[in-house]
Amino acid sequence: MPTAALPLPARASLAQPAAAAEPMRRIRYQGLSLGSHFQPIFSVAHGRAVGYEGLIRAWHDDGRLESPATLLAMPSDGKACLELDRSCRTLHVHNFARQDSGQAWLFLNLNSQYLVSERPDIGFTRNLLHSAGIAAQRLVIEIIESEVRDQDQLRRFIHYFRELGCLIAIDDFGAGHSNFDRIWDLQPDIVKIDRRMIQDASGSRRVERILNGLVSLLHEAGSLVVVEGVETEHEALLAIAANADMVQGFYFARPQPRIGEPPGVAERFASLLRGQQWQNVKRRADLQHYSREAEGLFRQAVADFTLHRQFGQSCSRLLADPRAVRCYLLDEAGYQVSPNVYAPHYQQQLNARFAPLLCGDNANWSHRHYHYQALKQPGVVQVSQPYLSVADSRLCITLSQTVRALGRLHVFCCDLDWQEQ
Repeated sequence: MPTAALPLPARASLAQPAAAAEPMRRIRYQGLSLGSHFQPIFSVAHGRAVGYEGLIRAWHDDGRLESPATLLAMPSDGKACLELDRSCRTLHVHNFARQDSGQAWLFLNLNSQYLVSERPDIGFTRNLLHSAGIAAQRLVIEIIESEVRDQDQLRRFIHYFRELGCLIAIDDFGAGHSNFDRIWDLQPDIVKIDRRMIQDASGSRRVERILNGLVSLLHEAGSLVVVEGVETEHEALLAIAANADMVQGFYFARPQPRIGEPPGVAERFASLLRGQQWQNVKRRADLQHYSREAEGLFRQAVADFTLHRQFGQSCSRLLADPRAVRCYLLDEAGYQVSPNVYAPHYQQQLNARFAPLLCGDNANWSHRHYHYQALKQPGVVQVSQPYLSVADSRLCITLSQTVRALGRLHVFCCDLDWQEQ
């Protein structure tokens, strides 16, 4: 490791260590002592830290801690902000290099707005990595995409960092005015989802579904996903259920000057994965329990229709169940060949705002799982996962089964209202 003084911008100077054994370096900045803390970022699959985010800490001479927000507000103009930004990155890189971190990444927040506005020498990072002895592929440059207005200039900087060998991460995605077009445009290697989303998901099944969909969409875009701000076991389970690749937060580890994992972290991840498996089993059991009684009535309705060919009459007992919403009949190609037959108690709840979608005449549902699964397993009752019905924009589950009538194969369907707790 290099032993020479840190290459620092002009306005910062190295502070002398308090003792000869002090392994971590600090710098002086406007009367404050600045040092590095590192927060681990854990791979869910590996159950260990695969990266560390460098975070700045500032102390007064009497030992009082100053907030990072106050520190970052001290520079008077864009140039001074860039100098402080560089000082912090220099500090983190050299403190990271002084420790045994294996092959882990170093995540560094880069104030991209200052880079764009000041248009500095982009060789700074290359020289910094060289002086610290860190390979470029171990550096993850974090960018808050909503900060940047000059997209073309930012794109050129990202191209440079990629050519250098660094990875690119979008930070705080999902907060403020985050745009998916930036994801398509910048093609980040990693996207860090803002901590507000996991907090909101912990209290709302609706936000939980949005989180799941967001992670899936980011994966489709080719980005790995980190869920930030995980502070409770419940939030950790939600992040794992959403299929996040990595997690970061106080539940796993707080930022510390020295790089290292807390004891028992592998066992904690193993326990979380077991808990997630149990949650999946419980949800399947809840679904089966909810649909079991209605499933018996559904079988009777299918049998009655097979015998008498009177669809509306065959549905009457089934639609008396308080969970039942509507019944309808599809042909083998997925076209709806019967009108919707609604449960009397549900008829009063129909929302006129969705009138253009309420009529199922000539609708084709061949793309729905309940149709193709029924055709895949003829004669077996299928119970769908909860989904949003286009007919009334409410969550439902669908029971479906193939039935042969008038010499042709049909799929008998019944939607059940799904009320999430």
